[in-house]
Amino acid sequence: MTFKEYIKKTTAKFGLDSEDVDVLLVNQADIIPDPNAEVNARIAKIALCNEFAMFLQPANISEGGYSITWNIEAIKLWYNATTAKLGLKNYAKPALRNKSNIW
Repeated sequence: MTFKEYIKKTTAKFGLDSEDVDVLLVNQADIIPDPNAEVNARIAKIALCNEFAMFLQPANISEGGYSITWNIEAIKLWYNATTAKLGLKNYAKPALRNKSNIW
């Protein structure tokens, strides 16, 4: 399986299409120089985490009797679990800072 196939398969459940995967691979060319190379799952997951904002759809779509909604919580859960497993910084969690010295 190639990087491109792996990322297409992984992002399909999040509603990303082939063009989105191509953009992701271009943006992550520094860690995935050849999308057709044999996949390294860790590197592919790092690339996906780096492009996490691409998964977040801007709005729910509704037209007539037809609507599409995104399970944003499931996407965030995937991101939180993946960053924790890989030891990456989680940019989706709010940072708590001690400001008690201001008082």
